[in-house]
Amino acid sequence: MRTALLIASLLLTTNLSAQKLQDFTGEWRVNPEKSQEKATLVGTPPNGAPDIPPPPPAEHKYTAEKIRVDGSVLKISGGEAGTTAVYTIDPSGRQVSDPIPDAPGSLRNASTHWSDHKLVTEWKLKMNGQEVMHGTDTRTLTPDGQQLVDRMIESPRHKVEVHLVLERVQ
Repeated sequence: MRTALLIASLLLTTNLSAQKLQDFTGEWRVNPEKSQEKATLVGTPPNGAPDIPPPPPAEHKYTAEKIRVDGSVLKISGGEAGTTAVYTIDPSGRQVSDPIPDAPGSLRNASTHWSDHKLVTEWKLKMNGQEVMHGTDTRTLTPDGQQLVDRMIESPRHKVEVHLVLERVQ
């Protein structure tokens, strides 16, 4: 009986997690009037700090973000204007690696977990094996159907705080 209850509990949890992921799917556009981004340059970067990446431009541009479920993970494309990268979000906590096609030698390593109905992704960006930046993305859905992304990015040269409000296109 205990085994049956345990199996039923695991199946229910897996089904609820899959449903939560499904809620993020679709095409989303950033609402620039509700979004904010603040970049702060490091006064004196440490010796040997990588030159790449430069701080983000003052007027950061975003394209539509497309999110789809692929098995038990989310695949996210778009978002950053000019990028063709596809990022993987695996809420099981398992580390995933995604190459960045626009920046040869770049790899984004990330792990994601659920925290209070939010998807929290901690990531590191490496170029040619050297970590050039790291950050945390927190995604949540609001009762009125918007997706919020709060992002913290740090590198030896800058720190960026981003609050994005995305609205579903389809």
